[in-house]
Amino acid sequence: MIGYSRMGRPTTISDPQILDAARAVFLERGIAATTAEVARKAGVAEGSIFKRWPTKQALFYAALTPDTEEPAWLQTLALRAGRGDMVATLTDVAMEAIGFFRTLLPLFMMCWSNPSSTGLATPLDIPNSKPVRILKKLAGYFEAEMSAGRMARRDAEVVARTFIGAIQNFAFLELLDRNHEELPLPAEMFVRSLVHLLWHGVAPEVTSKKSPIKKPRKERVR
Repeated sequence: MIGYSRMGRPTTISDPQILDAARAVFLERGIAATTAEVARKAGVAEGSIFKRWPTKQALFYAALTPDTEEPAWLQTLALRAGRGDMVATLTDVAMEAIGFFRTLLPLFMMCWSNPSSTGLATPLDIPNSKPVRILKKLAGYFEAEMSAGRMARRDAEVVARTFIGAIQNFAFLELLDRNHEELPLPAEMFVRSLVHLLWHGVAPEVTSKKSPIKKPRKERVR
């Protein structure tokens, strides 16, 4: 809505700006947060919020519904198949995925604990949700690498679930323990160990052209 700058010029507050403020307030205060608090955080009048979202619950779900745009690391994943060092690629993807789930998991947890009773669509109601799309694209990437001979033949979905499941678990436990610091393992160390462990099970088998079995020497006939 319209606000005013220090110079007295009107400034436009966009929907994303209000939603960013609402997201921060709801994640800090929960569903008990008020639209007045959101308005103060966004720097707009409370009435401006209700002109865009009719109820606090509508604002709540709009703020906590993750962006539908795919993260950059997922958009480019298919292009990485068959190129570069796979260990480096998996390390990069894992680090970016941890950052992604650090943002995504609190939003989902907030919605899980506050199911909608008004018929509003929530992130839990979306078919082919973002976590499912991530799993499918990861499985497709691993399948492409297997077809290229850069990975041993395994069940691509199982590999994808192992990889992304470990990352989700890391972000989830980090979120639960954020005030106790009982899980001191840094993300970088976790990712290196995870990729090493995963690669140990999916690395292509090295076959030698020479047979390791020595043939018996023929004796000369005298």
